[in-house]
Amino acid sequence: MTPSFWLDLLELARAYATLGLLAVGGGIAIVPEMERQIVVERGWLTRREFLDSFALGQLTPGPGLLMIAFAGYRVAGLPGIAVALAAIFAPTCILTWLLATRWERWRRSPVARAVERGLGPVAVGLLAAGGLSLTRLAVGDVLTAAIAVVGTLVLWRFGLAPAVIVFGGGAVGWLLGR
Repeated sequence: MTPSFWLDLLELARAYATLGLLAVGGGIAIVPEMERQIVVERGWLTRREFLDSFALGQLTPGPGLLMIAFAGYRVAGLPGIAVALAAIFAPTCILTWLLATRWERWRRSPVARAVERGLGPVAVGLLAAGGLSLTRLAVGDVLTAAIAVVGTLVLWRFGLAPAVIVFGGGAVGWLLGR
C-alpha cells in the first residue's frame, strides 16, 4: 500500500471524527457540513451520490450515518469503509461513555443544567439546517418539488413509514422523469 493510501485513510479519519463530534441531535444534524466537506471541498462524492447515499442510509437498518460508507469506499475501498465508520462513531461513543460515568456527580451543577437546556435548541437548529440542506440538494425542478410536497402531505396526513414515501416518490420520479 502506498503512502498516499495511508494519507487518504488518515484524511477520512480526521474528517469523520470531526463530523461525528458535531452530530448533536442525530446524523441529519451534520448533513450540511458533511455535504460541504465531502462534496464541495474534497470531491469524494458528487451531489447526486451524496443525496443517494443519504436516502439509502435512511432505508437500511441501523444508524442513518451508514451513508458515510460510500465516501469511505470511494476513497480507499473496504479499509476506507472501516476507517470512516470507526471515525464517525468512536469519538462520540468514547465521549458519551466518559460523561455517563461522571454524570451523576455533575447532574445538579449549574453548568450541567445549562448544557442540558442549551443543547435542545442547538439540536433543533442543526436538524432544521440538515433538512433544508437535503431539500436544496434533492429538489431541482418542478417534478421533484411536486414529489416532495405530495410526499410530505401524505406523510403528515396518513403517517406512513418514511420508507414507503421514499419508495413511492422514487417510483413516481422514475415513471414520470423518463
